[in-house]
Amino acid sequence: MDAIIGAGGQIKPNDPLSGLLTEGKPKALLPIAGKPMVQWTLDAVAGSEQIDNVIIIGLNEKHSLNCGSKNVYYIQSGNTIFDNARSGCSLALELNPKATQVLWISADLPLIEPPMLDWFINKVGMSQHELYYQIIDRNVMESRFPKSRRTYTKLKGKTVCGGDVSAINPNIAANVHPAFKKISASRKNVMKQAKLIGIWPLLLLITRQMTTTTAAKIIRNRLGLDGIFVDTPYAEMGMDVDKLEQYKVVKQILEQRSIL
Repeated sequence: MDAIIGAGGQIKPNDPLSGLLTEGKPKALLPIAGKPMVQWTLDAVAGSEQIDNVIIIGLNEKHSLNCGSKNVYYIQSGNTIFDNARSGCSLALELNPKATQVLWISADLPLIEPPMLDWFINKVGMSQHELYYQIIDRNVMESRFPKSRRTYTKLKGKTVCGGDVSAINPNIAANVHPAFKKISASRKNVMKQAKLIGIWPLLLLITRQMTTTTAAKIIRNRLGLDGIFVDTPYAEMGMDVDKLEQYKVVKQILEQRSIL
């Protein structure tokens, strides 16, 4: 399976993390424990025997990144995540026209390790869906990272946050599936978002009666996208670095790991 690394994000000038990075540099190059943040992510990818080609969006050869023996390809970042998904998946299909799944990994996920990626790839290989989206139980997240400050969604019987590794059928994004067009069009319009989701799903969320099975059915019915939620036991797969507090937690762990 090939992997796309989303590394096109920028840190805004008023972001507390901005003081840790030279102005104008992508967020993925944020230095943590002696390496750019994305390099820690690439180290995990390099250690997975189930990943072949690696496509990095938003960086280039001059950044001197290393992904072991993997073939690495660079793509310029587009204006939106949908542009990046389309260009990344298009390249993935050029490299492997028969591909039915490709990984999408956030560059700001420096605590992931090879066994975690392999676990997720094995999960994806057990079925045929167009989209695999990670969810992580709040208890799993906070037992590992009590100060992680994630954003949670309350479902029936559980409270979860999203993970930062997913899998998608590259044909869906490369050919601009109607779902991507709908989501992109509603990205900054609350009323369009409400219309896209529907009143009933909103009521289910408010009353905490939504289940992952119901959510998957709604996505399929509303967007025509066959997706599945994957309960993930690894908090590290949801520990992206968006806040200064998260940076401090991650930095301490990686510094300790480097000593061992």
